[in-house]
Amino acid sequence: MHTFVCHCFHWQKGAEMGNKTPAPLCRAEKIVCNERSYCPTNGNVAAIDFGTTSVSLAYATKGYENIQTFPLGTTQSTRVLNVVLLKKEGSSTKVSSFGENARQTFLKQVKQDDYKSYVYFERIKMSLKREQAINRETLIESFSGEKYYLVEVIAFILQYLKDQLIDHLSRTVTPLGTTDFYWVITVPAIWDARGKRMMREAAYMAGLLTKSGGIENFTPICDGPLPPPKEVNSEKLSLALEPEAAALYSQKNVVEQIQADKSQAAIKCPTEYMVIDIGGGTVDITAHIEVEGNIKVPVIPTGNAWGGTQVNEAFSKMLQKLVDDPGYLKYLDIGSHSMQMASINDILYREFEDQKISYGNRTSKSIVVSLPNKFAKCYNETIELKVKEMHGVEYDDDKIYIEDEEVIEAQLFGPAIDGIIDCVLKAIEDTKNRFTTFYLVGGFGGCKYTHQKVEEAIKKRNSKAKVILPPSPRLAVAQGAVLWRQNPGKVTERTCDATYGISTTLPFDPKEHDEDYKYYDGEEKQDRCHSVFCIFIEKEEVANENEVITINGEPPSQNSTQLPIDIYCAPDRGVQYINSKDGKSNADKIGQLVIDIPNPDNLPLNERTVEITMDFSGTEIQAKAKYCVTGEEVKTTCDFLSTQ
Repeated sequence: MHTFVCHCFHWQKGAEMGNKTPAPLCRAEKIVCNERSYCPTNGNVAAIDFGTTSVSLAYATKGYENIQTFPLGTTQSTRVLNVVLLKKEGSSTKVSSFGENARQTFLKQVKQDDYKSYVYFERIKMSLKREQAINRETLIESFSGEKYYLVEVIAFILQYLKDQLIDHLSRTVTPLGTTDFYWVITVPAIWDARGKRMMREAAYMAGLLTKSGGIENFTPICDGPLPPPKEVNSEKLSLALEPEAAALYSQKNVVEQIQADKSQAAIKCPTEYMVIDIGGGTVDITAHIEVEGNIKVPVIPTGNAWGGTQVNEAFSKMLQKLVDDPGYLKYLDIGSHSMQMASINDILYREFEDQKISYGNRTSKSIVVSLPNKFAKCYNETIELKVKEMHGVEYDDDKIYIEDEEVIEAQLFGPAIDGIIDCVLKAIEDTKNRFTTFYLVGGFGGCKYTHQKVEEAIKKRNSKAKVILPPSPRLAVAQGAVLWRQNPGKVTERTCDATYGISTTLPFDPKEHDEDYKYYDGEEKQDRCHSVFCIFIEKEEVANENEVITINGEPPSQNSTQLPIDIYCAPDRGVQYINSKDGKSNADKIGQLVIDIPNPDNLPLNERTVEITMDFSGTEIQAKAKYCVTGEEVKTTCDFLSTQ
């Protein structure tokens, strides 16, 4: 593997002042840069909120201030289930239906024994959790048991959403096409570079940035690596962090409410606030401080996986106990496995979902779930026996009645609510109780019961706190993402979530370097230190939009026309060496920069220098490179999805 040699700068020796955290052995240079990654726009913007449970699409067109939320699916809802049914037609594959209609169509097609030509997925975003090591070859299993590349499944969904919007707008007075838009895809703030990169590459595959249709078929699973998609018009695609987008939406609504009501003229819009975005899969929390119209993110966004689907899973555990069949194995064995699984999900994510979301809104604090006839027949006798052993649960006419409030709140909602509150209180503690305004958004955050419990917990900590539920909290992220893209520079500072850098070598200094890392370089005729972690930016360091990190490098050999640079990440500060003395990793390789360095004039190696700049202030890690020989910018790819 090529060891990158860069021009780094020694920092302090020994420990940092004021604590015992070891200082970096070297750091890349930080310089002022006034060039923006994304410029403000008053043009056409389309934003896709790609949630675990559901999806929404908002857009704004040039000359119109209002942000529209595009109705999707046969129900024309502004937020639909993230459920997709694809159909194989010869050498191509197309989205047959999306949302609730996809689930019902799949059940119907399966019953007609036509399911072999269909591919069905639900809640695929669950596969993109931060702790999972995803890459371009990550597979996901369909309900029929076949495996496909996850990035391509996401691409088909994005393509469908894009096509629905463009098909509608192409028939308006002023027709608009795909390339007329700046596209935004929302991602959780707690995601790492891999998850973000997968959404970007899926967007390239989906044709969001070109006039071509996009992905046409699944790539057969094989031993060879899935090639990265071609990057075209990459500047017209951006990723917005979900809680940041929701914050912009919430603030805008507060301002509009104050302006519309003269009695509130003396009220000032909050300039310090925390956003709690509770969706189906994740809790995502960020804090903002507004200074002179700009936003600073003073702490690392935090969150966990205690989203609303945890309540569905708790009900599933109760149901499995009621039918005395862990995993519903008996039911899965009496017919098509894929049909039976879809039927079970229909119970958990439609029948029960409606009851979950509306719980707390009704005067009757009970939950009633209807069971499909086939499911009820399979387990009828068992349910009638087991229900007698379960407190607060009744069964009659193929319906489960959970009427005991304590059972509902302790067994079903309790674990998720506790996980959410723990995360919220920790975020408050980490910010030293500075914030008194809290915006609660997201599909599960908009649930009245969730709002009540979160508000109680926050006010118990600070009685003066305000927990605000903006209008249409389920649409806050999508509409806020449009606002963010219209002025992406509004967020001027972010706090870095980890320590990033590269592996390099330095002349060995016995006063600074560990003897275990010393080696003799015959070419340089000197002792050197290997595996040094050259730091770009440290965890909890502020990344400012006006600053970038810069290093210089050269190709690994005379014949090389590309410079690969491995990027490493450590979860904490104080890491000095990429590997420990016993060979274990102190920092993980998360990706690679690939920089094109042409050499038409056959210049010697030491003259083919490139200047590389890295920007950590945005929603994605971004890099650019300039070929010092010509002064021209050269192609730079941030590859966080190849197998590490």
